[in-house]
Amino acid sequence: MREALRSSWLRLLGVVAVLALALWGAFALRGVLTPFAVAFAVAYFLNPAVNAMERFFAKDIARSRLVRGWLDPRAAAVGVLAVLVILALTVVVLIIVPAVADQVTETVKKLPEYFRVLRAKVEPAYQRLNMRYPEQTDQIRHQIEEALRTNLPQLLRPVTRVVEAAFSSLLAFVLTVLNLMVIPVFVVYLLYDMNHIQAGAKDLVPHRFREYVYSRVQEVDRLLSAFARGQVTVCLILGAFYSIGLTSCGVPMGLLVGFVIGFFNMIPFMSYVLGLPMALLLSWLDDQSLEKLVAVAVIFTVGQFVEGNFITPRIVGQSLGLHSVVIMLAVLVGGTLLGFIGMLVAVPATAALSIFWADLRDGYLRSDFYRGGAPPAPPPPSPA
Repeated sequence: MREALRSSWLRLLGVVAVLALALWGAFALRGVLTPFAVAFAVAYFLNPAVNAMERFFAKDIARSRLVRGWLDPRAAAVGVLAVLVILALTVVVLIIVPAVADQVTETVKKLPEYFRVLRAKVEPAYQRLNMRYPEQTDQIRHQIEEALRTNLPQLLRPVTRVVEAAFSSLLAFVLTVLNLMVIPVFVVYLLYDMNHIQAGAKDLVPHRFREYVYSRVQEVDRLLSAFARGQVTVCLILGAFYSIGLTSCGVPMGLLVGFVIGFFNMIPFMSYVLGLPMALLLSWLDDQSLEKLVAVAVIFTVGQFVEGNFITPRIVGQSLGLHSVVIMLAVLVGGTLLGFIGMLVAVPATAALSIFWADLRDGYLRSDFYRGGAPPAPPPPSPA
């Protein structure tokens, strides 16, 4: 039995079984673990800022005899960050939310006019096609109606499932509200203990693997933390730019659409696929002028140029080192498996895994499986 446990294949099988069991348990308890996972991600994102403030407060507290004994620098840093976040949310709720609500209300009032404009533009073209190609036009119309009838419920099903699960009963509603309320509480506790959590995780690594695991995890942490904080900062800057630009051009719901386009930048190519067409369509429905469409396109082009050449290189730093084809494939696979969340985490997860790719490749090239069938090296040439 002891000899069997020493087998590398059995140990590997045991590790795989434990990982599979852990993943199954996390999936089964996903409803309970989701608030904790969100809170952990937010705490991980904010921890470097708390560490910097802790070092700053530690110097001042050490010089003051009055607060040296009863004020913890870590607690002071977490408290100041919590106050700053609350102030930022207050500004958003008091200033930005009412402005967005006014724009949405105004757009909703204009919806009948938008449908009338769209119908007036589409019907003549449809009639001309129907007169020239009646059978083909009727067939295409039936196909479009069938596609909408079939796919629209599927597209809305995730939203309706969440709403039904959250508000189907009073208990579900209370649980949903509690989940939203406990996330900030979890964030505060995790921020206070994040350094201890990371140190405890390091102590669990076997000594013989620590040098390799520490170096790779440190690289993954550096890459993901810089990428996440940089991307959020870039999205906020782009959201503010697009919101101001689209609102000044008179685009309906310019504030909301601008911030949505800005945060589309977190998913590669999404701002091109959905952001610009959405802004152009809303602008065209509101005012069918070529100048306005050109202005919207210019705002989007300037934003993308400045983001790609100045903002992202300075804030995010060096690229993730992934080819464009790999990024597209990662986004497609993540979206297929996990939907919007999968598209959101696909690129950073792929970049983190790419750090281990060089080690896997070197191990494969040095393995007996790869080198076993290699032809013998040719003899050295004989001297002339």
